[in-house]
Amino acid sequence: MELFSKILLVMTLTTTFLSDSFAQERSIGTSWSFSGIGLTYDQQVKETAFVHIGAQLEMTETFIGRARIPGGSVSFTWNDILGSTTSRNGNRISFFTGAGAAAGYCKDFRVKRKEQIRYGSFFGLKGRAGVRIEYDRNINITAAVAPVLGMHLYMKDETLMMRYYRYGLLQTLMPELTISYRF
Repeated sequence: MELFSKILLVMTLTTTFLSDSFAQERSIGTSWSFSGIGLTYDQQVKETAFVHIGAQLEMTETFIGRARIPGGSVSFTWNDILGSTTSRNGNRISFFTGAGAAAGYCKDFRVKRKEQIRYGSFFGLKGRAGVRIEYDRNINITAAVAPVLGMHLYMKDETLMMRYYRYGLLQTLMPELTISYRF
């Protein structure tokens, strides 16, 4: 009988937490930027915060013709809503900032013309700041900048090299536009 009551307690707690999690607003969409294209998932955690998870093809080197194959990255940020207002036609406009982490595999920016940059792994802290408009038709449009302060690891002459991730800092100058469906 004691085992049955423990199982019932676990099932009740699980159902309670899952129903609370599923009651939160979520959205899935695509992001577009000069640094790449990707898929995003946002979930409202509380009234003043949301989580942003992204998977992106790092295409800066591909767009400018220095690489044929894009890199890839994943990121996670916790975003706090600094303030929000509602427009005359019922759309909610929110300003947010957030911090998190990013990791991936790509080419980095080269400074000197003869400098050879190879594909390598990167990891670092990711920041995010922007504005999100929530339309009453379940569409969100977000404009944000998302720099990465991190390190880039790559092989050079059978030696593992490490330096700061230059494209991560340049992403401050490359705003991203995200269009997502809210459900």
